[in-house]
Amino acid sequence: MLLQILKNLTQIFLKKKNYNALVKLENKDKLSIELKDLEFSVRSMNSLSNQGIKTLGELIVHTEHDLKSFPNMGRTSIEEIKNILEDFSLYLGMNLDPANFEDNNNKEEPQNKEWTEVSRTLLLELIKDFNEIPLPLRAKNALLNLGCNYVGDIILLNKSELFKIKALGYKSILEIEDYLTNLNLDFGDQLSPWDKDIAIKLREELREEVSETKKFELIDQDKLLEVELKRVLNEAIQISKKDISIKDRVIDVLNSRFGLDGSPAKTLEIIGQKYNVTRERIRQNESYGLRKLKFSKPITPILDKIFEILDQSLPITEIEFNRILKDKGLTNLEWDFKGLQDFYESFSLKQDFYVSKINKIKVISKATVNNSFREVMKNIKKKISNFGLFTIDEILKFEEINSNKIKKETIKKFVQTLSFFKWLDQSENWFTFYSNRNRLSNLISKAAMVTKETDINYLFNKLKKHHRLDKITYNKEVFVEFCNHCFDCYVENERIIFNSPKSKLSEYDGYKGNIIAPNEQKVIDIFNKFGPILNWTNLKEFSKEYEVSEPSLTMMIQFSPLFQRIDKATYILSSTKLSKDFKKAKIDLMSKSYKKIECHFIENEKQYYIEVYRLGKYLKTIAYPRTLVKINESSKGVLYENKVYPIKII
Repeated sequence: MLLQILKNLTQIFLKKKNYNALVKLENKDKLSIELKDLEFSVRSMNSLSNQGIKTLGELIVHTEHDLKSFPNMGRTSIEEIKNILEDFSLYLGMNLDPANFEDNNNKEEPQNKEWTEVSRTLLLELIKDFNEIPLPLRAKNALLNLGCNYVGDIILLNKSELFKIKALGYKSILEIEDYLTNLNLDFGDQLSPWDKDIAIKLREELREEVSETKKFELIDQDKLLEVELKRVLNEAIQISKKDISIKDRVIDVLNSRFGLDGSPAKTLEIIGQKYNVTRERIRQNESYGLRKLKFSKPITPILDKIFEILDQSLPITEIEFNRILKDKGLTNLEWDFKGLQDFYESFSLKQDFYVSKINKIKVISKATVNNSFREVMKNIKKKISNFGLFTIDEILKFEEINSNKIKKETIKKFVQTLSFFKWLDQSENWFTFYSNRNRLSNLISKAAMVTKETDINYLFNKLKKHHRLDKITYNKEVFVEFCNHCFDCYVENERIIFNSPKSKLSEYDGYKGNIIAPNEQKVIDIFNKFGPILNWTNLKEFSKEYEVSEPSLTMMIQFSPLFQRIDKATYILSSTKLSKDFKKAKIDLMSKSYKKIECHFIENEKQYYIEVYRLGKYLKTIAYPRTLVKINESSKGVLYENKVYPIKII
């Protein structure tokens, strides 16, 4: 008995008489007959044309309920359409299966199970009493006075009967009609059989059955944010049945404006182009929908839960936010958080969440934390600019980090989003990233521009002692990793070999590096002309001629990787390769000296630098750019202050 009731009710609500029947036509060509060739009224024809329906085949797949939703399609037009279709032995809601156009009387009709799912959903609404439906108390009392106890009783009424009730106003009647419209029902729909006893029996049997079978699946689906938002909009946007198309647009506008379908939020202009209307019209649709939404005071347990979860995880990237929602089984989509927040605040209290772009990624935080975090990121970029590399441990010492209790893992997530980012150690503490100015990279670039290879230990120690880099302490392994990341180079036998003098950072627009300063170039020229080895005294003397001040010379010689100290006050270009023929010698000013005229220069004897002593006490080192002199057959000497002193090879 119950099964038969379900079948009868299903056929009624779907408006698909003989739902499983196949189209059996002697001439299949009738389906291609164009509507314009038939005697439809202008009103009916225009309504069908606006829906893109041009042939009988395109028309009969629609149900009567479908036609009711078409603009300007009234009952008279529907009756007209039904009469014309009857002339062709056709009717609304037919199942068009091309494979079954020929006669299949001897074949068993296929079983269509769709009715079970649909009828269950509808019946669950039909058997609700008035305490379970969202109607005003005034409307509910009026319906009770008419003998209605369940939703199924309402549709048996004639709409005109409601206007006879003095206590029931036009607004209340519209609210009842809108409620039925949301269920795809209408006044006058015939339910047979239907009475209160059947309703009670269905409440007992059907609900018990559903709770054990289908309800579990529905509950799981109800846990999804996208399902909840769809329900909220459908419940909130209550519009009279004749304006059902307007309802669809309003819902679509809200979905598009706030990204409630998981797509990116769209502008008024883009939505207007879709409907071929002005931005102002779309704005009006949006305002109307938001008023409806606010008035309905929707219940959103899933959305509430999402903001609670978010509050415990801030600050967080939008990417991480979506990952958490998916991990907790709250959605299958990717969400624009700002859209969700704006939508939520349209009917609830304002949330203290702030969305901003940091390092080209969306970051969700509290407003106060966001401002602090911006300062943190600004400070980090400044550190990289000054030092070339930095540590997470040092970031955690920032006042803004401590005051807002920003976690270490959160900091790591954000810094990794920076361009050209690289961890420089296994513990993920030291790091670097792209900056248009990177002091460490610039200094290495200077060395790479004058020599293809150099001693890694020399370069490491030289730069570590740099007066602007001595505030951070990193080890050799971190330095090597930095070089490998920022340059096309490799380390072999404690020497770093550059395949190219240019830093990889120079590939980015706006990078300021790989530049040898004018004064540095002047000192390089001095070494090339008077070197390869020069002492400090000579350097100062030559630098005056080249208009390089002594303070500038001092800073360059001490800190620039272009110049290398090889002995006391003795320097060479870092690109100079001293051969094994270079010798270190010394003279003592208290030893016997010779007159310059008594000696002559020796050819091809340039590979010496000289330490000067007095009574065994070191005075200075001098480079000897000229040939040595011969004192006698067995000894060599050095010309020093117009005297010749014998040298002793060290």
